[in-house]
Amino acid sequence: MQKLLIMLCLIASLSTGAWAISIYDIQFTTNPGSDGTYPSKYVGKSVSLEGIVTATNYRNGGYFISEALNGAWRGILILDRNARVKQGDRIYVSGSVTETYGMTCLQDIIQTRVLESSSFIPRPIILTTGQLSSAAEAEAYEGVYVKLMNATAFGTKALKNKVNVTDGSGTCVVQSGVFGDRETVNTASGTYSSISGIVLYSYSEFTLSPISANDVVKNQPTSVQSRSWGKIKSIYK
Repeated sequence: MQKLLIMLCLIASLSTGAWAISIYDIQFTTNPGSDGTYPSKYVGKSVSLEGIVTATNYRNGGYFISEALNGAWRGILILDRNARVKQGDRIYVSGSVTETYGMTCLQDIIQTRVLESSSFIPRPIILTTGQLSSAAEAEAYEGVYVKLMNATAFGTKALKNKVNVTDGSGTCVVQSGVFGDRETVNTASGTYSSISGIVLYSYSEFTLSPISANDVVKNQPTSVQSRSWGKIKSIYK
């Protein structure tokens, strides 16, 4: 069955004139370009990609896909307002490579095929806030599902749903309300055991955008943690 799917995808790519390559092939580059946004060397070309949907309902109309083995250069934005895909779908999509506000994406979609529904979602890659605060390093994670650990948020920018976050290695920006309802994720000053989301780039800034409320895990107060541990210990007395 797997070989048959691969053959069908190859035939489809030949019939539409799209070149079947990997997300990594499109995203990876060492050339900063004239404006420092590291544009893809495939800009303007028609390509076909296979990936797993990590986030849907992007604010500009679209969704993100990742390679099964998540990592640097392995996530990308698909701009398609009419796509009927769900988080976890493994899909095959064809379109043109473009740059939108400095972010590499696939648009002018000519076909989208769901190869497998409700597949697993790749695990987020663990990064430091310092890695996302450095534009040169953050570029590799544009469109990738990542996770920050043990971070403290401060300096909320309410009008833009943004908050500064640090784990001690540097300061990056977390922005809520990018996927779906703006009230879904409420990041505010405090400490978080983890914050996950998609790395985005716009207006010369990298941000981490949680997909849902489950991507933001706030630390419990010490008093609550102690009380819970006391209940656990009492079971074994």
